[in-house]
Amino acid sequence: MEILSRLVKTAIIGAALATLVACGGDAGTGSSTPGDKPGDARTADDAADSLTEPEGEECERLTTDEVADAIGAHDGGQHDYQLGGCVWTATSGGQALHATVLPTDEYEAVAEIGEPVSGSADGAVYDDTHGELWFPCGDGEFCGIKADIGDSDRRKEVALRMGTVLQGRM
Repeated sequence: MEILSRLVKTAIIGAALATLVACGGDAGTGSSTPGDKPGDARTADDAADSLTEPEGEECERLTTDEVADAIGAHDGGQHDYQLGGCVWTATSGGQALHATVLPTDEYEAVAEIGEPVSGSADGAVYDDTHGELWFPCGDGEFCGIKADIGDSDRRKEVALRMGTVLQGRM
């Protein structure tokens, strides 16, 4: 019985630590975030604040039907803690679609810059490895679409199509 009690206490402590880390419990450490350039004065707090604060309308940039056409049935969209903006996750098949709008400095810190591509938003670049499409979308901001889709041809087609849609709304 004592072993069971210790296991339960360990599980509770482990769950509390996992929650603390997932919620940014290391905030305030001043450590740099991945993508920071040497000498960059940004801290983990700055990067987390700028990329994790919901804008309210972030999941309204694409419609439910547009996302469903791209990845099928999905969760309706959640705040994207990876890129900022919104991420829609398919309810089956492991696919996802991300849409975000970032100021230039954040864009430069997180974007996988690709090659110029036609057939989508003006000035777009596409990185096939990560399925990321980025383009300038006004007032010093960059719009991004990331298609987490296994088939590379379909991934690119979805990213290009959603980029055109997103640019039309900006």
